[in-house]
Amino acid sequence: MPDTQQLSMPDPPSAPPPRDWHRTVIVVAAIAAVAALVGVLIVVVGGQGGSDGDAPAASSDAGRDTRDPLRPQGQSRLDPGTRSDTEAAVRNNWPLLTNDEFDGTKIDPALWSLYTGETTGGVGRHDPDNVTVNDGTMKITSHGYSSAGMAWTQGQLHGRWEVRARAQQGVGYGAVILLWPDAEDWPEGGEINFMEIPNGARNESHFVLHYSEDNSQIGTTTVGDFTQWHNYAVEWGPDHVAGFIDGQEIFRSSDPKTIPPRPMHLAIQQDIGPYGKDWIPPLDDTTPERVQLEVDWVRIYGY
Repeated sequence: MPDTQQLSMPDPPSAPPPRDWHRTVIVVAAIAAVAALVGVLIVVVGGQGGSDGDAPAASSDAGRDTRDPLRPQGQSRLDPGTRSDTEAAVRNNWPLLTNDEFDGTKIDPALWSLYTGETTGGVGRHDPDNVTVNDGTMKITSHGYSSAGMAWTQGQLHGRWEVRARAQQGVGYGAVILLWPDAEDWPEGGEINFMEIPNGARNESHFVLHYSEDNSQIGTTTVGDFTQWHNYAVEWGPDHVAGFIDGQEIFRSSDPKTIPPRPMHLAIQQDIGPYGKDWIPPLDDTTPERVQLEVDWVRIYGY
């Protein structure tokens, strides 16, 4: 398991502008050989880490202060025996509370609310029509400056969440799966990005834990092919936060000041660049006409 280190927090730069999220309720040789077997290589974050302020609560709009992410430093390796179909929940015998297998033809409004309004920094717009369910998966399809996001309607204090997902390549779009505070009190209420894939090549997934009034951050970066299916999980208890990919623990913090203090809910979204100096770049001539974040299932477990 990799060591984690606290991310340094220099004074926030004047750019980029605040990252705003608005919606209402409606709706990731030897190294190459290992990577081929397990699909992932862990890199410990040594900079500011992932993004800030990813999703509002189900009933309100919110703006978020941001700081420019820095590239991570250091690395460690996953167990070569890990397979992409391994679940943290199965390995650890987590008790299932609820789930969505996306076996129908539309989003269940009893489980999810869909975003409306502006995306990252006002670059684009959330459109609920960009969220579809068919062939057993949910798809968020981004095109031009139109994207989408969705939040689980029920939050909880502590628990475990696991999501099977993959992200299509495409410069200018960033896939994110996270926990967001129900009370809308970010950053004091915390934020856990347990899958964030900002670059178009889809070869890095970031786990970033945000905490405290000054939005301090710690986390881990995983390098691999995230156009393929992987299982992303987070375990949040009263004394720790742990992250997993394909059943393998990649991150753990037991520092009391880093633990989110109040109930949180799951959110899934695809952001539009530009954001940060090189975090999510702007769309360019290589960007496909349509880029999908696809989710096979969502499962929520008790703690």
